[in-house]
Amino acid sequence: TYGYSTREAVQSIVENNLYGLDIDDRAAQLAYFAVMMKARQYDRRFFTRGIQPHVMAIQESNALEAFERLQGQLSMDTLCLETANQLIRTFHDAKEYGSILQVDIPSLESADRLMEQLRAVQGDFELMAWVERAEALLPVLARQAVIMQHKYDVVVTNPPYRGVGDVETKLQEFVKEKYPSSCSDMSTVFMESCIRMAKSNGYYAMI
Repeated sequence: TYGYSTREAVQSIVENNLYGLDIDDRAAQLAYFAVMMKARQYDRRFFTRGIQPHVMAIQESNALEAFERLQGQLSMDTLCLETANQLIRTFHDAKEYGSILQVDIPSLESADRLMEQLRAVQGDFELMAWVERAEALLPVLARQAVIMQHKYDVVVTNPPYRGVGDVETKLQEFVKEKYPSSCSDMSTVFMESCIRMAKSNGYYAMI
C-alpha cells in the first residue's frame, strides 16, 4: 500500500487485482459477497462507491443460437458480426466446461460498438426478441471472455478430482480434444488450464 491511502489501496485491489469465475451461480454470489465484505472491512463507505468486483458466474450463449439464422437481418459491420459470432460460439454450453474453455477472441475491443449497433436494429418480432436477449447477454459474455483470456500473476482454483471416465460424455469429448496431454483426470486438465492462464514465471495453486 506504499503511496496509497487504505481506501485507494482497497479500490485498486478490487478493480485491478482480483478476478473470479465459477460455473455455479450461488458460489459466484458468495464469492462476490466475501470480496465486498472484505473491502468494507477496510473502507466503511465502500458500498457507496459503485465499485463492482470482477467476480461472476460463467454464463452460456445458448439463448442466442438463432444468431446463425438471423444475422443476415442485422445491419452491423463485419467485425461486430464476427465478435458476436465468436462470443456465441465460444460460450455454447459454457456451464459444462467452465474455466477450462479456451477463449481467444481478439476482436473484443469492438464489443462496445457491437452493443451500439444492436440498439439501432429494427426488424420483426422474432428479430427484436433476439436483440433484447442479446443486449442483456452479450456484454456478460464479453466480460467473461476478457477475464478468461487474460494472463495472471497468480491463478488459484479448487479443481474437481475426478477421472475423465466419471464425467458426462460431452465433457469427456471436450477434454480429449482440447487437453490431449492431461485428459486422464479432471484435476490435471485444470492444472494445464491454470498454466495457460498464468503469466510466464507466474504461480498457480490447487486447493
